[in-house]
Amino acid sequence: MNTTGHTNGSAEPGLYVAQEPEGQTFFDDGRETELLQFVQTLAEVESIRGSPARVIEAIDRYAKTKKYLMNVGSEKGKIVCDLVAQEKPRVMVELGGYIGYSAILFGDALRQAGGLQYHSLERSPEFGHVISALVELAGLSDIVKVHVGPSDVSLAKLHSQGDLKSIDLMFLDHYKPAYLTDLKLCEHLKLIRPGSVLAADNVIKPGNPPYLEYVRSSVEEKRKKIETSSVSGYSLTGFSDRSQNQYKETMGNEKPNLQFNGNPNLVYESSLIHSREPTGVPDGIEITRCVGETWIGIIRKMGAKPYNVGIIGYGLSAKVFHIPLIRVVSEFRLHAIVQRTPKPGDDAGLDHPGIHSYRKSEELFQDPETDVVVVTTTPDSHFELTEAALNAGKHVIVEKPFTPGSTDAKKLVSLAKEKGRFLSVYQNRRWDSDFLTVSKLIKNGSLGRVVEFETHFDRHRPEWPQTESWKYKGIPGGGAVYDLGTHLTDQVVTLFGMPKRITGFIGSQREHNPTGLEDSCMLVLYYGTMTAIVKAAVVSPEVKQLRYWIRGDKGSFKKYHLDCQEDQLKEGLKPGDDGYAVEPKERYGVLSKIEGDKAMSEVVPTIEEATYADFYRNFAKALGGDADQLPVDPGVAAEVIRLIELARESSRSGRTLDV
Repeated sequence: MNTTGHTNGSAEPGLYVAQEPEGQTFFDDGRETELLQFVQTLAEVESIRGSPARVIEAIDRYAKTKKYLMNVGSEKGKIVCDLVAQEKPRVMVELGGYIGYSAILFGDALRQAGGLQYHSLERSPEFGHVISALVELAGLSDIVKVHVGPSDVSLAKLHSQGDLKSIDLMFLDHYKPAYLTDLKLCEHLKLIRPGSVLAADNVIKPGNPPYLEYVRSSVEEKRKKIETSSVSGYSLTGFSDRSQNQYKETMGNEKPNLQFNGNPNLVYESSLIHSREPTGVPDGIEITRCVGETWIGIIRKMGAKPYNVGIIGYGLSAKVFHIPLIRVVSEFRLHAIVQRTPKPGDDAGLDHPGIHSYRKSEELFQDPETDVVVVTTTPDSHFELTEAALNAGKHVIVEKPFTPGSTDAKKLVSLAKEKGRFLSVYQNRRWDSDFLTVSKLIKNGSLGRVVEFETHFDRHRPEWPQTESWKYKGIPGGGAVYDLGTHLTDQVVTLFGMPKRITGFIGSQREHNPTGLEDSCMLVLYYGTMTAIVKAAVVSPEVKQLRYWIRGDKGSFKKYHLDCQEDQLKEGLKPGDDGYAVEPKERYGVLSKIEGDKAMSEVVPTIEEATYADFYRNFAKALGGDADQLPVDPGVAAEVIRLIELARESSRSGRTLDV
């Protein structure tokens, strides 16, 4: 849908020098480098250093007194800055950085709104140099990153390296026919999703008919367009003769490097805000929100009624790892908790007023208002409860370990498909910030070809714990290899897939062990030329515990300390709170490389892009129609359980087993 909005404010006193007449050059004639020299040689240059606002003022001064610059300007810029303040994006991308005006203006707004990353994509190396220099002068190099090259190539590269997983807000201000092709590329890469917002400049002057037609079309209209037309280059349909001649002169017959049909199933709501160019010429910004996605004939929009969640079990898992996350994800509502025997000081109904407090799981399954069931009970009950929930027509999230045996796990996978329900396993350690950091280093080639991957969860707890936890009871699915081993093995499989062979060493390190239950494990997974070691120990007297040690032919990465989210959740902190999931700098890992004959090392900041809440956010996206967003594929989780079974058999028999 689309509407025409209001005119935003009035421009600041003083207009830019008029744009050169038709046929004359108005950019890329040396004026961009001249601007940089102008700013850098100002008498007050040191006083404006570190001030984004004063750098913007200096750029405006040049454009008002020297030569025209094709910047967004203060009036249209305010529209986007207000949008940033309203939406509070974490990741923002601009297509077409030019001389850095928008990167400085919006990068500063993003930082003030609590955002994390601003990616400025610019085709011209010369312009890219100007952007970087002015961004550095403004003191924004920590948040604004400049990427030089064709926009489609840069988007695909950032995505493939894991540096760009989704876009919260995208500002389009580059080659006008590329607006549509780049948007479709972002849709194809799933960078644009429900919740993403687009701000497109110059939709009146010079205009952008193909882009506006697309974002204002219904899903049915977009699907029909794909059926009746083929993908072939940039579309100039609807552009003025002047614009077409200009584009042909500057770009020739160049075609996109990457071109896709996009995702016509995304639902957009789009509106035009009238404004002015910095020269005073009328123009406007098209603001487009992705509000939902169709899926098998169903449209679920953002802001729709939340999914009701019912939790079975009210122990540590429910209280620490699920309820706080459900509470911060707007697509879910805590609806019910099954707690068999409430006690004084431990009563789900009193702790969470307004929910349904059930004593039996059957009551939850029979509740027609329950959409999603979360199973947080002991592992030996996972199969029975998950099976019953699926048969009752509920979507299910089950705590790890999935089930004690892989045969039962695979039965549940098949049952979920048969019933048309989503099933996922809570492998939250995929959202450990250190694991995401490791994943990025592997994917972007910093380590080269990995030959050895060690993942540890070691603690020094030599005394038998005085606790009633299932983890220390001799039940199916109990013991260290099912508890911590499934987390670490899942991380390895997520990165490298299934191994060819496996060796397991599973037993007890404690001198006093009244149950004989395994309290430690080490698994060796063989991948041809690469070996992965999974290790969880309870006797490890270290000042700081090793977490990762990864060696490749280009570099080695070593990191100590566990992810901080578990401890923070236990302390009552939750996603969105200040400091949540932010690791102290002294805990950062170290990347070592050999350059020539010299060993070099650098500290690698831990990624702060995602939290455990993203498990639930992705599950909501799957429920909303994007099945690819299912946070953990239950089929992969079943294979992890099969590896645990093989590791136990290997340990018993003293043999390395084929997978």
